[in-house]
Amino acid sequence: MKTFYFRVFDYIYRKRLELFQSLFYDLYRSFDGKHEEFLKTWFESYMIRKLFKYFPIEDVITYYPQFALKKRSLVASYVKTYWRFCQSPNLYPAKIRESMEFFGLNSLNEQELKRAYRRLVKLNHPDKVEDKRVAHKKMLLINYHYQVLIGYMRRVSHA
Repeated sequence: MKTFYFRVFDYIYRKRLELFQSLFYDLYRSFDGKHEEFLKTWFESYMIRKLFKYFPIEDVITYYPQFALKKRSLVASYVKTYWRFCQSPNLYPAKIRESMEFFGLNSLNEQELKRAYRRLVKLNHPDKVEDKRVAHKKMLLINYHYQVLIGYMRRVSHA
């Protein structure tokens, strides 16, 4: 039974991490960079609410704490890594260049970025691509690079 629950927990965590990856800059701003509060609210409270909705409370209380202890440090380091970029994007110029190359941009312009983003989304959206798994992974990558660039431009314009 424990293995079943751990697989379910892991699946929900992975989906939550994918969503985090595509929204990391906006989440950084909305939580004001407070990663402990973010982890508790966005991962742990969300998981518990979701699990209580579908599974017996006794099972969740029995198995989830063991799982959460194993995952917490991994998720915390993942979040800190992304948010470190949000705090000081100028320290990571390679990420900016990589994301610009991903979109085929020669200069950083919000209108050009949005145009390139929309073009790639239209081409790779899961509703338009036959292999949904491949499309989903491509969309995560598109959203990640978009977040890197849009977050960087917002940061620079407010500095």
